[in-house]
Order: sequence, then structure tokens, then C-alpha cells
Amino acid sequence: MQRQEATKYLRDRLDEFGLNDWHIRLTTDVYKPYLGLCSYKDKTIILNAMFIDQHEMIEVGNTINHEIAHALTPGCAHNETWAAKAKELGCDNVSPCVSYSLSADVIDAIRSGAQLKIEYETEIVRKPKYTISRLQDKCPTCGKVAKELSRFESADGSQTIITLECFHLLIKRTDSTSPFHTITFDGDKNCKHIWNKTVCTKCDAKKLFPFQIKGAQSLERADGKLGIFDEMGLGKTIQANAYLKFHEHDAWPFLWITRSGIKYQHVKELIRVIGKHAFPQVITSGKERLIEGMNVICSYDIFRRLDMQMFIDHGFKCLVLDECQAVKNPDSARTGIIRQIAKHIPKFIPLSGTPWKNRGSELFVVYNILDATRFYSFENFKKRWVRYYWDGNKQKEGGISDPKAFQEYVKDLCIRRERVEVLPELPIMSRNRFIAEVPEYARNAYSELEDKLISDYNDAVIGGEEETFASKVAQNQTIMIMRQIVGIAKVPSTIELAQEFLTDTERKLVVFVHHKECAKQIIEQMTKWCADERLPQPLQLSAQNSSIERFEIQEKFNSPNYRLLIASTLASGEGLNLQSCSDCIMHERQWNPANEEQAEGRFIRIGQQATSINATYVHADDTCDTILDGIVERKRVEFHNTMNKGQMNSWNEGSILKELIEQIAAKKKNGKKK
Repeated sequence: MQRQEATKYLRDRLDEFGLNDWHIRLTTDVYKPYLGLCSYKDKTIILNAMFIDQHEMIEVGNTINHEIAHALTPGCAHNETWAAKAKELGCDNVSPCVSYSLSADVIDAIRSGAQLKIEYETEIVRKPKYTISRLQDKCPTCGKVAKELSRFESADGSQTIITLECFHLLIKRTDSTSPFHTITFDGDKNCKHIWNKTVCTKCDAKKLFPFQIKGAQSLERADGKLGIFDEMGLGKTIQANAYLKFHEHDAWPFLWITRSGIKYQHVKELIRVIGKHAFPQVITSGKERLIEGMNVICSYDIFRRLDMQMFIDHGFKCLVLDECQAVKNPDSARTGIIRQIAKHIPKFIPLSGTPWKNRGSELFVVYNILDATRFYSFENFKKRWVRYYWDGNKQKEGGISDPKAFQEYVKDLCIRRERVEVLPELPIMSRNRFIAEVPEYARNAYSELEDKLISDYNDAVIGGEEETFASKVAQNQTIMIMRQIVGIAKVPSTIELAQEFLTDTERKLVVFVHHKECAKQIIEQMTKWCADERLPQPLQLSAQNSSIERFEIQEKFNSPNYRLLIASTLASGEGLNLQSCSDCIMHERQWNPANEEQAEGRFIRIGQQATSINATYVHADDTCDTILDGIVERKRVEFHNTMNKGQMNSWNEGSILKELIEQIAAKKKNGKKK
């Protein structure tokens, strides 16, 4: 039974009998010997979630009604009064509370993804009998356990042919043949590219770094069943996309599960790297039905509220698990559901820069899904690979006990590269776009101002006043309000990016902002989050700071005691040395690429240890952000193609404003035609 069904049924029954002030709590402690417990003191009924997962509705329903009968008959224990109430509620078993204690091997089996078959022997009381069916590779033809009989390589060495005991064949690729080096994106498709490493100097087109090509090739050699655990910022997503681009025949439709806030970022990346035909169905509510044959993107949060049979029947061929550390707990409902669907999907690509954070055992679930034969037991994994240490009189779990041996053991199941290995292949300045979703209320307010801007601009053009000072001031004011709406709408995305970065790395981060309200909201929320996470409090730099204060903030940030700075982009343009940091988030674009490069240049100082400066530009989808990005980036390319020195010229911001308005008007006009 699903945990959500059980809690809903319990809530409905509590309300039905006037127990509206009673609470529900789930425990995932498999060693608790009960399925349900009534706590009068807390006015709470506790359900053991792990046992709910393994039992049918008849058992769970009986237990729920059993505990409600206790709640309705306080002090009666299991006497006749309680028994009469339990029968009235529909219990077919009114014996004292049953202990469902499980043996250690059954508990381990549950945590290791095994299926538990339950048979009931009906006597005076119902007793469960458990039969364990462990996760094992199955023959794709007949469904029997895939036991190898023999194997040999093809004449050209590109394939391994495995004969199973059922006499069916498995053919596995042992070489990579897809032309991943030909993948290009962004820029002009008709350009005869001149490459400076991975960037076209003529049109700003991009191609994969050599290490990303190797990652895609490794995926191909592993037949789409490999973890990409590269350090944050090295393009794990693009490696998965590269593999999917050349494997439509055997990896589509694919299911991509990720965090809620970055679903649309992945949509953009799929289209950017693979093409428009890769456009997926994005699941946003628990009531949606899958469109036959389509690729699907879904968040972890919504995934567990959907009909799993619908996903099983869809025929997915590849499961991509972004930020796979989200399923690190073998006892969680999320992990159970992911395992349930993964059993029916042949290819599996987990992505994470930090597949474990606190304990070595957090690695088990992903490796268990990758190779359930090798990683068949959670307890065995902990005994063999996890290090333990004493903290006072308590033994605690640490990391992996023998990292080198473990890396050798899993080298065919994952790849991991760190920045220090591949930095020579990266450009001095690496800019990445992050597409943020705009909430409906902000989208409506933005659209009204967009209509006003176009109307005012058209009136000015008709009256011949488009170049007057008054007209430009009015247009600029409207644009500023539009940009502020967009900036505030992007705050949750920027906060999520910053939190993920500070959690996943030990590096420093600067968040550049333009509007004061955006800075205020980011500061307030990040200050609270840092306090909760016991991280150093963020620093703030704005135009109001004096030169002395700016220097003090700079020195504090460059010290080992601080990791986060929220700074005004314009106020940070000159006179700062932030050499201790190599990563930033540009929350809002500037009119002039020179202003952005001035801010980025605060990191490129004497003493900077990093070879790459990484800037993430947060864009609100389908707003002035994306239009402005196209204009500014084109001007940036034009400049660097023309000049052979690093100094950025000063563009006429008035011309950029005019082009921005014209493109907004053109977009709106084309949208109405459609």
C-alpha cells in the first residue's frame, strides 16, 4: 500500500469520528515492532511507514481502525469495550496489538530493494509469511534471472555477446562509435566555425569539452547504465544529453527526474543540445496523464504523487536521475518509488557532484539500482565499505573505509572527474545560463507592462517623438519596472542555486544583483538558511558602502571565515579584489557587457588560484531577460571578434534599449499571429 493512501484513509477516519484534533505521524524505523500505535498524550496515531509499504490495504486498514478504536475508548486497553468499538469500526481481528517484528535478513532485504511476497495463514489471528525476491538482472526476452553461461567478443571488438542459462543472448556494446565531437549548439548553424578550444570565435557556438566527450563515450560503452559523478560545474547534464542525442532508437522515451525548481532548465538544455524534437512532457501536477511515446521530465516531489502503473506502462527505456543524492535513504518513500519504476527501465543514468554528503552508506541506493547483483545487501555494503568511528561512547558512521579499493570496485559503474583534472581544458571565463520559471502572478503583471511599453513606443513612433528625452525616460521607467518584476520572480531560483552550491562545494560564492529589493530578499532568506545550516553569515556590498567599508568587506570575504557575498553589480565594478573566489551568480543582466565583465574581473586578479571563473546567469524564461541576453551576448562577440585586446568598449545603452523594445514588440506581434 502507498503511504499517502494510508495517511489519507486515517485522516478521513479520524475526521469521521470527530477526532479532528488528532495528528498523524509516520516512522521509518523498521525495528519498531508495530504497524500502528495510539498515543493518548500527544493525540497522535503513529503508523510505521516501512510496514505500510509491504502490506496490503486489508492489513493497514485493520490496523488503522484498531488504533482509532483505542482513541475512542481511552483507558480501556484491549477489554470488551474496546473490542466492541473495534468490531463496530470494521476490524475483523480484535486481538491485542499484533507485533510485526521482522528478522534482520528481511529488514536488510527491504532496504536493499528486494520485493517481499507476503502470504497469510489464517488461524485465530492473521500471520504474515514473507518470501524475499531480491533485485536481480532479468533476461529481457523471457524474464528469468539472467545467469551467464558464456561470453565472447565480436570480431571487431565492438560488442560482447553473452549467452544466458535460458539460452537467450545479451549483446553489450564495448566500444563507443557515436560522433559526440560533432555536437554543436548556440551560435549560427550556417557559420564556418573557427574554434578557440570549445567556442567559435565568429558566432559564439559551443561544442563539448574533451572530457565531456569521454563521459558520453563512457555512457555509450556502458550501454546507458553509468553514474556521472563529476564535480559540480563540469557539465554532467550535457554529457547525458549527448548520449541521448545519438540513442533515440534504444533510449527514448526517457524519464528525467530532477528538483522542482530546475525542470524548465533541463527542458531548455535538451532542446539546446539535442533539438526541438526532444521537447519533453513536463509533469506539474499529480493529476496529469502521460502522452504516449513522449519523453517526460518530472520533479521528485510530484513523482511520488503520480500513478506508478502509468509510468510502468509507458515503456520508458532510460531513467535519468538528476541530483541522485535525493534517493540516498533506503527507508524513504521516495527511494521506494524510484526503485519501483527503475526495475522496468533498462538504462539508468544517475547524475550528481555529491552522491553522498554525510555517510558512506548514502551511496548504496544508487549503486544498488545500477548493479543489484553486486550491491545486493545494504547491511553487507555497510560492513564491507563503510568506515565507523567512536565519538565518546557512541559509534558513528563515517565515509568509505577504503576509497581506492572502492573506486576500483565501481570503476565500470561510474565516472568522477574533479575540476583540477580538467581545468586546463576550460576557458578563462565560463558563462552558463540558468532558466528560471516565472510564477503566473508575476507573468501577468509583466505582460500588462509589456503591453503598455509597446503601446507607448508605438505612439511615440507615430508622433515622431521616439528619440525625445521624455519618451526615452518613460520607456526606461517601464522597462525598469518590468525588470524588477522579473528580478523578484527569479529570487527563489537564485536562492536554490546558491544553497545547492554552498552545500555541494567548499568554495566561495558571490551573488551579483541590480535591484535593491532583490538584494534585500536574497539577504534575508540566505541569512536565515546559513544560520540553520551553521554556515558563516553572508556579507553584503552595495553603493551605500564607503571606500573603507568596501575594503573591510573585501578583506572579510577573502578570509577563510566567509563564503557568501551578495553584491551590487555596479558597485562591484571597480576597486575590489575577490581573488579568493572563482564562482558567481548574475541574478540580473546589465545593459552593457562591459559592466558584467567588470564585475567578473574582480575574480581575475593576481593570486587567483583557479584557472576558470564560472558565472551563472539567471534568466527568466520568455521575458526581457532572454531578449537582452541575445543582444548583449551578440555585442560581446562582436567586440571580441573585432578587438584583439581584453578591454571592452562602451556601448551606447540607448541603442540597446531601442533594440530591446523593438524585439519585445516583434515577439508580441508574432505571438498574436500564432
